Amino acid sequence: MKWLIIAGVSIALLLAAMIVAPEVIGDKGYVLIAMGTLTIEMTVVSLVISLIVAAVLLYLLRYLLKRVWSVFRGSHHWFGSWGKRKRQRAFYRGFQALAEGELKEAKTSFSKTTDGDFDGVNYLAAAQVARHLDEKDRMRALLEQASEYAHSTLAAELVLTRLDLEEGKDESALKRLEALDPKHAKHKQVIKLKTEVLARLGHWQELQTQLPHWKPVLKDDYVLWAQRIAKGKFAEIASKHGAAELKSHWDTLPRRLRTDDAYRCAYVRQLLEQGMHQDAQSCLVEWQRKGPNQYLFPLMKDLYLPNPASSVRLLEEWIKQDDTNASYYSTLGHIAFNANDDVLAEKALMKSVKLAENKEDLLMLAKISERREDNVQALSLYKQGFSVS
Repeated sequence: MKWLIIAGVSIALLLAAMIVAPEVIGDKGYVLIAMGTLTIEMTVVSLVISLIVAAVLLYLLRYLLKRVWSVFRGSHHWFGSWGKRKRQRAFYRGFQALAEGELKEAKTSFSKTTDGDFDGVNYLAAAQVARHLDEKDRMRALLEQASEYAHSTLAAELVLTRLDLEEGKDESALKRLEALDPKHAKHKQVIKLKTEVLARLGHWQELQTQLPHWKPVLKDDYVLWAQRIAKGKFAEIASKHGAAELKSHWDTLPRRLRTDDAYRCAYVRQLLEQGMHQDAQSCLVEWQRKGPNQYLFPLMKDLYLPNPASSVRLLEEWIKQDDTNASYYSTLGHIAFNANDDVLAEKALMKSVKLAENKEDLLMLAKISERREDNVQALSLYKQGFSVS
């Protein structure tokens, strides 16, 4: 609008100058145009006015032709700003209907926005509606359309990847993630999904290589994933080559991995699964000389040894340093119970439940009473145990 006002004022000033100038000079000036027998004579002012009128008419003709052409080519600017406002209203109504649970209305509203420029958000929203309506093929089609918009590519590809994983298309999910631009590949959700896909496909070596680089993104999940990687690799070695090869493989690992809590935890778990409880105890005791480790300490309850002397001594040392820690007594009780030392087990478990009553220890005490054929005491402990949340 501003440029139109400036153009109008400029033309008016030009015409005023051309009209006043000849009056001041005293000579209007004439222009003669001769074409065959046709002769046109006019003043300079008339010529200028004619040229300005012709320019305006040409501009209007061009504008009309452009509008007519837009109709035939199917442009979404058929009715100018009115059409744009109509699409915007449909866009907003689609979100409102989705929030209200009116899925069919939301679907209809978003279908009216497909010619508008919403950076692909309209397709993302329409895909969400299709998901609620369980129209997966339509959902995929809408997400593919959304991915064609630069600002919606990442969101669309993430949803498509999750959909692939839901349907068990792990290879397809991995290809989709690897095809993303480098800037998108660093996104935290992409990294988390890629970690999950590599684990599903059993690509443990690649995952082990990438995991240190992804640690800032995975944060607390890093240890869990490191455990899964180690467990996957160790289980594969044990199943193919046996427990002896597993121990040899552990000795060949870099020190960085052999001192990693996640790898140690996975290694001990695999030793326990292979029935190598003596080796597992040696590792647990050696790696916890300086105190209990939050990942390794819980595994001590799974030790089944006829003579767990080193584990008992270690726990007794911790108890001397802190005799109010119920978890120390509980672990000692479990190790003793698994070794069939009911006297020590009962003594430790009674101390544990006295400090912090818990269902697991009460039920184990009940089993000890059953071993002694003290059914009355066993029943009482079972009732007490099941009443604890």
